[in-house]
Amino acid sequence: MRWERVRSVRFRWLLPVVALWVVVVVIALPAVQTYGRLRVIGAQGQNATVRVGADHATISPENFWPFAVNEAVVTHSHALTAMQLPGALVEMPLAIALTNPSLWYPQQLDEWTWSLVEMPLYCLPAWWLVGLGMEGLLGRRRVRWPALLLGSVAWATFVLMLCEYLLGWMLPGRAVEGWVVAGFGLWIVLFGVLPACWVLRGVLRGRRELAS
Repeated sequence: MRWERVRSVRFRWLLPVVALWVVVVVIALPAVQTYGRLRVIGAQGQNATVRVGADHATISPENFWPFAVNEAVVTHSHALTAMQLPGALVEMPLAIALTNPSLWYPQQLDEWTWSLVEMPLYCLPAWWLVGLGMEGLLGRRRVRWPALLLGSVAWATFVLMLCEYLLGWMLPGRAVEGWVVAGFGLWIVLFGVLPACWVLRGVLRGRRELAS
């Protein structure tokens, strides 16, 4: 009964929703906590002085919430990027191609924060594709070959990029960072359901041919 329930889950829709909720929680909870502390510090409409790195900054009451969001996003930027790595690989070229980024992100948020906020949206197709592969791997549905091909190419690309990163070819002269390796490793495993689904289909087809 439990196995049938798992097989009936529509992972292609569940995974994108869960991924968005995780991002919202990771950003919203720390932002609310920071905003609450700023309200206490800046009680009665006073400015709040906070420490930002080695410096101090004065935050006016109308900027408490934007500062709290910026702080939460920057603090968890590595985890957010690793979790949404396909979205990052789409967002970065788009951001570079735009000549005037200030025209397309809210002025209350800095450019780096806004890129991390919109990154999960670019990653939704990747989550959908992984969910589709999981349904195929569980025998829930038959995944068509274009999706299998796309997922297999994505898997091979991430394997290649991880090897290039570890060998220092992707970013020459920079030390290997654990969160980058974790991000590539996560998506290699996730995208791996697509080639695994393809292999499973071939194995089942071979068994049917032998049985006939």
